[in-house]
Amino acid sequence: MRALYDLGKMIASFNFFEWLLLAQAAGAKKIVVNVSSPKTNKWEKETVRRRARSIILPGPALAGLPVEIGEEGVQPVSLPASAALVSHWKRGGKFRRLETVKPAGNERYTVTLRNTQRANGRNSDEDAWRVFADEIGARVIEDYDVVPIHLHQRMALYAGAEMNFFVSNGPAILCSFTEYPCMIFDCHHARGSLKAACIGEWEQYPWMLAGKQYAIWELATLENIRRYFSLWKSGAINDR
Repeated sequence: MRALYDLGKMIASFNFFEWLLLAQAAGAKKIVVNVSSPKTNKWEKETVRRRARSIILPGPALAGLPVEIGEEGVQPVSLPASAALVSHWKRGGKFRRLETVKPAGNERYTVTLRNTQRANGRNSDEDAWRVFADEIGARVIEDYDVVPIHLHQRMALYAGAEMNFFVSNGPAILCSFTEYPCMIFDCHHARGSLKAACIGEWEQYPWMLAGKQYAIWELATLENIRRYFSLWKSGAINDR
């Protein structure tokens, strides 16, 4: 099956991976991306195309699928994909977890920052995160808008780390679709979209791996980040 991701209808964001996992589970063997007439309700056309180059086009490789630019394919996914993926999982469906296509990195910890103009109230408290990163020797991954990083290099860093720290953002949900560890703070900032996807307050994403991946519905203050890091290191977070 050639599954079509049409940017005239769908968003150029990390939400693509929800769609990708469902498309693959439905039997997709190749991903076709239509970039000819992208919708511009969130970003201008050139920004959408840049996001397609940095997120969408390199994305299928993480699922072991080829990709091409074109306009011919089928839509195997019920939209919105986030709600469909949660429903799929809760019904007992599974998906092939994403994985790095490059050798795993050698950073012990990573901290991924969010620093974008859109919905900037959800951006990382950079002062707090940089202090924490310094304390534990973490690699800071800047927002792509600040310092671009190839998607495959990003995934390699996540693959090699003992823990990857995030606020609620696209790279965080990407990591949750892998077997790699993650701790996602500020999930309350996304409560509206999570509720729409049938994930209740204080719940984990249903596919998260117990003892390895965590959705944290608390503000990412330096105190809270340190506290959860200590709980995780001691093993006590597994009881929460």
